[in-house]
Amino acid sequence: MSDKLVVYYSRKGATRETAEKLAEILKCDITEITSPKKYGGPFGFLAGGKGAINENIIKINETDKSPDNYEMVIICSPVWASNIPPAIRTYLIKFKDRFKSHSFVLTSGGSEHAKPLAKMTEIAGGPAKILHFSNFERKTKVWVEKLTSFANEL
Repeated sequence: MSDKLVVYYSRKGATRETAEKLAEILKCDITEITSPKKYGGPFGFLAGGKGAINENIIKINETDKSPDNYEMVIICSPVWASNIPPAIRTYLIKFKDRFKSHSFVLTSGGSEHAKPLAKMTEIAGGPAKILHFSNFERKTKVWVEKLTSFANEL
């Protein structure tokens, strides 16, 4: 078992790809936050944005890895409507007292990440390290270099 755990939630796959690449670079464990509530398609997109804006707490499924067993938890989250998705908010609230240390990686369609980062920090406390990717960066593959640099600093 590694001393780090990458935890992620992803609706369309960009955050999943980022989390998987980070876990590969760190050679560490990874687990996905899932929920019975699905946000697929255009109506799911709208419902997810509304849930993020309203700061909803939702039911999430148990993950296969507990943050108690790791020295650091790296939480990878998309940005929805300039907020954090309900599943990430729920995970942070549920497990914040069990993190020995934590860091955040955010992915977004634009550059907005200050507000969701502030919300995540408010819930879980100040992270050791923060990283943000926009879709533009991911398309230019700059993100792999940024992710590797981030991983080397953890």
